[in-house]
Parts: sequence; C-alpha cells; structure tokens
Amino acid sequence: MLSAGEPEWEPLLNFAPDHVGDFMWMFAVALTDGTRLEAYKHYWTRDYLHLDNEGRAFIYAGNDRYEEVNPPWLFTRILGVELEERYSVRQNVWPAHPYIRFTRSATKHRISRERSLYVIEQCGIQFVERRRSDNWEYGADKHVLFLGDDLEGVALEVLAAENLEEEFTVIHVMNLRDRFLGLYEEAKAWRK
Repeated sequence: MLSAGEPEWEPLLNFAPDHVGDFMWMFAVALTDGTRLEAYKHYWTRDYLHLDNEGRAFIYAGNDRYEEVNPPWLFTRILGVELEERYSVRQNVWPAHPYIRFTRSATKHRISRERSLYVIEQCGIQFVERRRSDNWEYGADKHVLFLGDDLEGVALEVLAAENLEEEFTVIHVMNLRDRFLGLYEEAKAWRK
C-alpha cells in the first residue's frame, strides 16, 4: 500500500464515468511489477474496485496478492444491480441558459431561491438518479442532486426534476444531511 496522498479519480472516470458518485477513493497499491492500482469502495455494497490507469480491473486475492479479472463482470458484481438502474454522475454538462423553476415545497425549509441557485450554478458535478417511468413514451424520469455551499458557506442539498428539454424544477432544498456527506466531499473537487 502506498502512503496516503491525493485521491486519484482518473481510472474510475475512464472506467465508469456515470458511477463516480457511487464510490469512495480509499488508497493506492503498487504491485510487484510496478503497476499502480487505485482502490475505490462502493458506498452501498461496501465492495472494492481496484483499477489501473490502463482500464484493467483487479480483485484482492489475499496474502497481499491481486488477480486481474474481467472489468464488466467485476463492476456488475460490485453494484449488485444493472448499471442503468442507480445513480450516475454528470460533469460539466449544463445547458448555456438552463430554465429553472421552483415548486412551493422547495422553500419550506426557509432557504431562498438565491441561495439554491448559487449551489446549482457553482456545482460542477451533478448526481443523477434515473427512475423508471411507467409511461415508456416519456422515458426515464430524472432527479438531479446538487450538493454545495451557498453564498454564506452553508452546505446545502438541492434536488431538482429534469425533463427531456433540460428544464429543471427544484423540488427540495435543505441543509446538507449526513447521508450525503461523502458525495458532498467528492463534489467539492468539481466546484466552479
């Protein structure tokens, strides 16, 4: 195991860009042949994904040994569900002039629209939850989670629904809850 340093996200971004938000970077390992592996731990399943910079995947085989495995097999095993069913991550994907509106319930926690908009505008990474729609004609509904600090430095979670025209309706805003702390920390690196 290499001494702790800055998290290295490039292997995971290249391997599974839509699922970066599902993982925590844990540590790096140097194999005997000099290959560097980055270890990522899944938030829900608690399983590890070990990747090198070439897109190869490994599992820990015990006794300080790692074995190379088929990347799609390992990824499906770690997620425990089909890849399209959970959260994905979007980076720097944002319409030039997004149309954003607010529901009445979005301000029930007494957080102003100005504070919410600041979090949305400064957020460089969006966590997208795809929900299967009963009406296939309209595709999947998307809930987009924005995490960040407002104008006063208060950590907020802002949840919006997105339609096919990239219009957003903010449906929920509140102070950041503990369950999103990990994602919030990851989102810090992407802030504008």
